[in-house]
Amino acid sequence: MNTPDDRKPTPDDPPGERSGWRSLDVLRLEAEWQAQERALEQERRGVPLDRADSRLAEYRLIARALRAPAMEPVPYDLTAQIVRHVEGTPAVGELLERWLLRALTAAFVLAALSAMVAYGAQWTPAFADLWPQLSPASADWAGLLIGCLAVSLAWQGVVRLMRQESGGTPGLA
Repeated sequence: MNTPDDRKPTPDDPPGERSGWRSLDVLRLEAEWQAQERALEQERRGVPLDRADSRLAEYRLIARALRAPAMEPVPYDLTAQIVRHVEGTPAVGELLERWLLRALTAAFVLAALSAMVAYGAQWTPAFADLWPQLSPASADWAGLLIGCLAVSLAWQGVVRLMRQESGGTPGLA
């Protein structure tokens, strides 16, 4: 809240700053100060609100807000509460959304398969032209690639089994 300028004038001050010659700004600040004090006093006494003076109503609202108790603090374990909420049982809307998404995916797959059955004979030559002509030597490299992938997947399965038996973190390989 604004406070009036209550310092004593000195002889060195210009005439506009001396008492009796107050500037408009000082008068405005004084009026604001008096309105704030009047609003605070009316709010303390519980005087009914005067609808004619909007500035006084605003100051009374501020005084009422400052007198109200502060918000309760954020809980110490807020993040743990949020994690429990997120990991908890999904709401009915979330379950419905999952089932609708599954149904939509199934309908899309069914539509794609039916389009392939109906128009596949016309599309096959176009896709066959896009496929590169492989030489017989490339079959050796393709076999090597498939063998490496198979060994990698098999090793990941062995590591998962070993972790599950030892009680480690399942699912990481």
